[in-house]
Amino acid sequence: MPDPHLDLQALPPQLQAALERAWPGNAEAQRRALLGPVREGGWQSVWPNLVWPWMPARRWWRPREARRWRELFEWHFSAARRDVLEQEKGPQLFDPAQPFFDTPWTRPQEALHSPTPEVFSDAEYWAIAMQLFSGDLPLAESTVRAWARDLIARKATQRGRRRDNWWTETLTVERASATGDLGSL
Repeated sequence: MPDPHLDLQALPPQLQAALERAWPGNAEAQRRALLGPVREGGWQSVWPNLVWPWMPARRWWRPREARRWRELFEWHFSAARRDVLEQEKGPQLFDPAQPFFDTPWTRPQEALHSPTPEVFSDAEYWAIAMQLFSGDLPLAESTVRAWARDLIARKATQRGRRRDNWWTETLTVERASATGDLGSL
């Protein structure tokens, strides 16, 4: 569990500024942006693991890579919901009016809970529902249930190489199915 004292004012100044640009004066949305899993980060939240691009003491380490990650996250902080083809659809991901998963630091009006908590956490379910299925909760729920059965059958429920390989394969199939281009499989 991350540090229970998430203080937006204690974040690196560049990160505070990025969150403020994305969500001026909206602490709820800013916290969601830090806590919501980022697909590009391997379904990790920015805070506390991926804060390093904004930390001056670590800026010396691959400066271009840090800049690339900062730009990616800054775009993500204000991104709209997306579908499996990564087309933006609907409201912004971190809008307080949108569903979110329960955390000690956020107050979602509609809390999402994973239909398969033994395989996908609430945070992962939120990310799948909002970042792959554009908030279509019935479709996301049925898909996650099917994926969980597949992961259990493959003995790939834990993070690691098997799950990573499954995830890459699954996204490829989902994208090919969505475009109708099954020849790319």
